[in-house]
Amino acid sequence: MERSRARILLIIFLLFFLIVVPAIALIGVFSFKLPAGDERMALVVRVQGEFPDYPPGFSPDIFFGQKEPNMTDLLICLEQAEKDDRVETVVLRLFPSGAGAAKCEELSSAIFRLRMSGKLVIAFSPILVGSHYIAATAADSLFMPPSGYLVIPGAASSAMFMRGTFDKLGIKPNIHRIGEYKSAAEALTETKRSPASREMAEWILEDRFSRFVETVAERRQTDTETVNGWIDRGIFSPQRAYDNGLIDGVRFWDQLEAVFEDQEMHLVDMYDYLEGRAAGYIEALGPKVAVVHVQGMIVSGQSGFDMMNGNTAGSETVIASLRKARDNTTVKAVVLRVDSPGGDAFAGDMISREVQLTSRVKPVVVSMSDVAASGGYQVAYRADKIVALPGSITGSIGSITGKMNFRGFYNMIGVTKDEIGIGDKALIFSDYRDFTEEELRVIEEEHYAFYFRWIEDVALYRDMRIGQVDSLARGRVWTGEQAAGLGLVDETGGLRHAVEIACQLADIDDPSSITVVHLPKRKTFLQSLLSRGFLQNMFAYNLRTLIYRDLAPREPLFFRHEL
Repeated sequence: MERSRARILLIIFLLFFLIVVPAIALIGVFSFKLPAGDERMALVVRVQGEFPDYPPGFSPDIFFGQKEPNMTDLLICLEQAEKDDRVETVVLRLFPSGAGAAKCEELSSAIFRLRMSGKLVIAFSPILVGSHYIAATAADSLFMPPSGYLVIPGAASSAMFMRGTFDKLGIKPNIHRIGEYKSAAEALTETKRSPASREMAEWILEDRFSRFVETVAERRQTDTETVNGWIDRGIFSPQRAYDNGLIDGVRFWDQLEAVFEDQEMHLVDMYDYLEGRAAGYIEALGPKVAVVHVQGMIVSGQSGFDMMNGNTAGSETVIASLRKARDNTTVKAVVLRVDSPGGDAFAGDMISREVQLTSRVKPVVVSMSDVAASGGYQVAYRADKIVALPGSITGSIGSITGKMNFRGFYNMIGVTKDEIGIGDKALIFSDYRDFTEEELRVIEEEHYAFYFRWIEDVALYRDMRIGQVDSLARGRVWTGEQAAGLGLVDETGGLRHAVEIACQLADIDDPSSITVVHLPKRKTFLQSLLSRGFLQNMFAYNLRTLIYRDLAPREPLFFRHEL
């Protein structure tokens, strides 16, 4: 009896998720209709939340609530609006988000192009911090509500070090790094920045600061001395920002809405607009350029979600997308869009190999977003061309390996281990002791062999001398603009520019004739619900949200980049 009752409840539960929830979702999709062809439209686009480069492999927004914006959808939306005569005005609503300096620069360029096409662009934001201000200044007019604030205190870098904590807990890092600028290792081994790490942080911050000042001065039609004065003050109320020329007016959102209503103009959300103008798919006919996304920490296996790192770029997922694009005869070129700080060197090399194989069949162009460093550069250098945004973080050609010795910590909590190994190196990666001198010698030997193979390969594909690559490597991090001047990338520009270059390499005379498709394909509601690991991904997502979002300060009152 109890089994029958449990079986009935399970069937009801499955029917609810397989029929009722999808039905509700479909009602939401079809309940909105775009205005008729002769009706005027104001398109509302949003920057908020995590704001990833591409819809992640796992995100609960497919099940509940409003879709979280991402860079790819926003760029598609703006490009379609540029050609749509019904769209007279675009309203950019900016909220605190995970968009870095490079994404804000790319958004700024897209808005500026939109204005050049004859569209009116209005920006509205309750809180503007750092690089988000660059995106806002690209609009014709910028408004803030009276209760908001604007923060542009300059460029800063904050680094956290765990060595003191490890010492208190009896944990000994056994880390080997190549080279002295590979600063990520210092979080485990040091209590403050090394001179090399400090030097690197300073040259990146100086590059970003100068570009910020020059861009704001140009967009707000003032001089750099005035902008430096604004930065020296740092924080502005909306009224003070208006009085000093940083914004164009102080308005509540409902006051702006009323203006559009008076002009009989329909306000349309970006996702309602995109639903009415579906983007191309890989199965569609006609010539295409495929954009393959590498987003998040690079790992072996399938893309997924990790509590520590968030969404991950799985080598198998990315490789499958590259092969799909390579084998499809209607795809004439591939753009590899990279937004990754690196990760597993083996997984990165497997993706890089697939880029190499694809480039033998059709052109491959890399487009770097906020970050394409370490493993993010590893997947890129074998492409035919590399395009980076001026503010992209790239380079970091170096490596970190090693282990942690937890013996002191185990002793502290009363845990002992009795280990047995057959073979000289059987216990080389034991977490109960340090490396021996012989073990460390072997690790260093193989580690440097990996590093030198890497820089030799970079030199080959980038047409540089090995010594030249080494002088730019050893963990050094560069902005996209610096990397272009050094030869690590070919040009600066965004995704649109990378697509244009891909069309040129593929001998496509009219880029407007192609369809841009994005891979991997987005999962449907049912695919997400029935996917392997759904429950553990949901648990990890909620736990990460609690730790990193809900318990952390909502918005730092400074403009920083963590190196």
